[in-house]
Amino acid sequence: MKIPVKESASEEYLINKSKFIGFVIPGDLKKLFLDRIHDLQMDHHSANHIAFAYRIKTSNGIDDYFNDAGEPSGTAGRPLLNILQNQNLINTCLAVVRYYGGVNLGTGGLARAYSKAAMMAIDQVDFKDFIKLNYYKIILEYNVLDNLIDKLLKEKTEIIERNFEDKVELIVKMSDEVSQKICHEFPSIIVSSIDQ
Repeated sequence: MKIPVKESASEEYLINKSKFIGFVIPGDLKKLFLDRIHDLQMDHHSANHIAFAYRIKTSNGIDDYFNDAGEPSGTAGRPLLNILQNQNLINTCLAVVRYYGGVNLGTGGLARAYSKAAMMAIDQVDFKDFIKLNYYKIILEYNVLDNLIDKLLKEKTEIIERNFEDKVELIVKMSDEVSQKICHEFPSIIVSSIDQ
């Protein structure tokens, strides 16, 4: 499975006076994707349709979803979801903005146009292998904190929360592999997985 390194947008794709613009949006939450679709609607308020599809890796498997945005059923969102599945992309949303040019494209023409715009956006971004990240609670003494923070940052671990009381408690998001490295290098700390 692959995930996009950053968001991208395609050049305009013109066919029979209609204009299509594709977007690749990285993320791992439905809300993030829906917020970004809302932003696209605001940015392209005169567009006729903004179809989209996403795939998110969850603890229960893969959450697939598509929306045809008022286009005939299966002609806009479904082709975008097919691309995500065929390209083995995860934690990714494909969106295509359409400005209607007055000429009907037919169901096959619509599906091809939405697919083409999405593929143009995909061609604009690099992808990397998906690595499952988990949430962990780390409990440690103050004298270990600076060295541990340095190690976490080198491993590109996201520190979500820091609590300072008798001991330091960190909530972090990291891979199982990084968790094992941390435990090996810092035997005095306590690391436990958190279900999200």
